[in-house]
Amino acid sequence: LVIGLVVGLASAAVTPALAQVQVLPTQPAESEQPKPEWQPPNISDLSPEWWSENFTGKPEEVKDRLDQFIADIRERLQGLDADSLASGQTAVANLSSLVDLLQVTRQGPQRPQFEPVLTRQTYSLDDLLSLRGQLRNLNKQEAQLTLQIAQNSRQVTLLEQRRDRLLRDYQAAAPEAPSRILVGINRVASRVEYEIAEQRDANLRQLDKEFQQRADVIKTQLEFARNHLDASGVKLADVESAVVAARARVTTASENVAAVQRQLLTALSSDTRNTSLELLRKQQLTRSSADLALANIQGAEAEVRQDWYRLRQGQLPSDFDPQVALSQARRINEEALREVEVWSAASQDTLVSAPPGDSPNAQANFELARAAARDTLEVIDEIRDHSDALLLLQELVSNEVVETQSGLSKTWAKLKLATRDLRSNLAGMFDYTLFSIGETPVTPGGILKMLLILGLAYAISWFIRHGLQRLQGRRQFVNSPAIYTLGRMLHYIIILVGVLAALASVGMDFTNFALIAGALSVGIGFGLQAIVNNFVSGLILLFEGSLRVGDYIELDSGLAGIVKEINTRATIVNTNDAVDVVVPNSELVTTKLTNWTLRESVGRIRIPFGVAYGSDKEKVREAALEAVHETEFVLHNMPGREPQVRLVNFGDSALEFQVLAWVSRQGVRRPHRVRGSFLWALETKLHEAGIEIPFPQRDIHIRSDERPRFEIEPDD
Repeated sequence: LVIGLVVGLASAAVTPALAQVQVLPTQPAESEQPKPEWQPPNISDLSPEWWSENFTGKPEEVKDRLDQFIADIRERLQGLDADSLASGQTAVANLSSLVDLLQVTRQGPQRPQFEPVLTRQTYSLDDLLSLRGQLRNLNKQEAQLTLQIAQNSRQVTLLEQRRDRLLRDYQAAAPEAPSRILVGINRVASRVEYEIAEQRDANLRQLDKEFQQRADVIKTQLEFARNHLDASGVKLADVESAVVAARARVTTASENVAAVQRQLLTALSSDTRNTSLELLRKQQLTRSSADLALANIQGAEAEVRQDWYRLRQGQLPSDFDPQVALSQARRINEEALREVEVWSAASQDTLVSAPPGDSPNAQANFELARAAARDTLEVIDEIRDHSDALLLLQELVSNEVVETQSGLSKTWAKLKLATRDLRSNLAGMFDYTLFSIGETPVTPGGILKMLLILGLAYAISWFIRHGLQRLQGRRQFVNSPAIYTLGRMLHYIIILVGVLAALASVGMDFTNFALIAGALSVGIGFGLQAIVNNFVSGLILLFEGSLRVGDYIELDSGLAGIVKEINTRATIVNTNDAVDVVVPNSELVTTKLTNWTLRESVGRIRIPFGVAYGSDKEKVREAALEAVHETEFVLHNMPGREPQVRLVNFGDSALEFQVLAWVSRQGVRRPHRVRGSFLWALETKLHEAGIEIPFPQRDIHIRSDERPRFEIEPDD
């Protein structure tokens, strides 16, 4: 009660006070002030961000502002001279049309009208082919849409370049010059065109997305239809009648081809050449050939359809081989698709070519040829459609054949089917033309074939050379240089044949080989002299036999070592320091070299030494021979080639001797080792015998001057 009383008294006291307060009008906040009216930008002073500052927002608002901007530009044009006014009015009219087009483009793409998709519990074979046709047509439209997107992207790039160029021209013009206004109008028009292209790109991509979604729906339904096919209600007699009719169409098309060929032969063999008639007959032959290919594919399609119905109804003949039938249909399909590109190129050439004459007859023949070319292109589209349907029917028959098997037979059939599909896919990838050399197309399959041939040639060469190396390792052939020479020559011949076969496998024409040889000779004359010289020198070394693998040689330059390889350009020499030195073959042919192991397996070395005058010569001989016997690789028991010690000269400070010793093949290859070993042992033996090894000495005699000396006294 107390609280309620207090609140009531307070309310009574406040109410009169509130009644006496004067209500003042509220002032609008600064943020609620009305925005100033938009003003179009000055065409003579456009900022770098003039578009984003003025023409972004709702499409309706942008359209109104652009209209105001165009009206303002028209007013600015009134003060220009007559020529500038006319150019400006034309540019503004173009700009106005572009603005209207931008408004239409921003309304979005027109929704495509798709054919309704069949949705059933079970599907007939015709229903399945109809779904496949819908998917095929949708893929064609999507391909055209992808091409439009690519073209629009190129247009956007060109518009960007044009916009940058106009900006430079705009900045270079005087601020109030008429040319600046005209360039400004073109600059605005270029920007509107750019916005149109950007909006068109967005519209095309939206359509592409819708096409992809529709394709996914059809693919899903197509897969469902393949798993729910029903062959009931179809009479085999009707199917067989369709096969007979298809074969009749093939016969008729073949007769038409033969008739057109006769007509073309008559036109070509005529005494007076009629170019327009020849063009007409050639195009008619192309058209009739395409009709024959279409008839063949339709016939194969009817036969495969018949096989499928027979499989489903279990009425196949006992001698029927589905693999043979499918292979024949596949061959017909592949042959037609190979010729399609040729027919399409010939028809397009006819459509874009100029009339071959001005006479009425020539004009009439040319128009007939162009009509035949257009018909040929339509037939080619039908060929592609029926080819796709034939592939689908082949898949159905293959799957049906697999389903009729059981156990291991079914597994084997699935494996064969997967292998065939893989081979077909790889064949399509390998037959793609990368580029052409003259009229010869180069494909990945051709390149792979060429690499395989080269690899096979190298493998054959390697096996032959490896076998010859093993043969050379036997005792009776260990020193035969013919084995190595034979191996190298066979290697060159096999590689050359492999290269020629590889080039021939990709269709290279060798009829112009003389031109290639002439060009090669010019190249040899200018830059390949050294290479050819070394190559020919290598052949000389191999055939002459003056230098073999395993020989120990010494060049005038001081290089010494064992020959390891004789290659086409250079010879590899392994020194005693285990260093491989590459020596050009021409140097080995044109300069003098010493081959220590050409014909003899042993060699004689000469090692000089000296002793002091007064030494016993016999003791020197004995010490030297003892040192020789302790030296490795020296031969001691070879008749006529015993070690010898000779006094060869009276030197300035010593008696000069020379040891002549025959060493084995290993010693010939190690002359410094033999010399060092002998000198080591010789110094020991001479020291034991008390024989001094002298060093150069000179005696100096100082003579005194004994001549009389005369002193001259100076005069006083």
